[in-house]
Amino acid sequence: MDRLDVLYGFGLRSLGITYSESNALGFGLKEVRDGGLTKFGQRAVERMNKFGILIDVSHTGDHTALDTIKHSTKPIIVSHIGAKALWDTNRMAPDEVFKACADKGGVIGIEAAPHTTLTPNQRKHNLDAVMEHFEYVKDLVGIDHVTLGPDTLYGDHVGLHKAYTAALSLKASKGQGKPGMEYEPVEFVDGLENPTEGSYNIVRWLVKHGYAEGDIAKIMGGNTLRLLKEVWV
Repeated sequence: MDRLDVLYGFGLRSLGITYSESNALGFGLKEVRDGGLTKFGQRAVERMNKFGILIDVSHTGDHTALDTIKHSTKPIIVSHIGAKALWDTNRMAPDEVFKACADKGGVIGIEAAPHTTLTPNQRKHNLDAVMEHFEYVKDLVGIDHVTLGPDTLYGDHVGLHKAYTAALSLKASKGQGKPGMEYEPVEFVDGLENPTEGSYNIVRWLVKHGYAEGDIAKIMGGNTLRLLKEVWV
């Protein structure tokens, strides 16, 4: 537990409970079974609440995410995720997690890592596919609890996912998934090729689809700033 003290002293202000694989705090999303937040994990959550460290459950199992939200006295973030209701993979989360997060004042960020936030309507990963997940979650929990967490980078993001596919719990990008979930592999996510392109193109998409200026401000940072003001003490 004292590592949290040290990391906070170094300037750490946001921390994930797990990163796909399980650890002493809880269960990651790649595990077959999810035992939820451990007793040690509960103590860690309490410590992070006390310090003012933002808790992220983007790579936890669903049960661990729900336990974390329930045990935390402060709102949390699911910083980069998609809707399992649209694309049923373990990298996505169910409605139950989104609703619980929003009910505690948290924020959900929709991701755009290659071959993640696909949908039956959008089997080639592009900005429209990502925004279909965004609008689904927005309609579910409200505009005050949703943002974009593109999870993009400069360089060969698809190549990175191929290299780390096991650690990220994703299938190799060959277009094969569960029956009925086949998709077209891409070399990059069109419209979200890197953080710079994404930041422009997301705003353009929102303007084109009739979002009001105030709502765009919430989506593009206002909701997250509100969350950080509540968590960072």
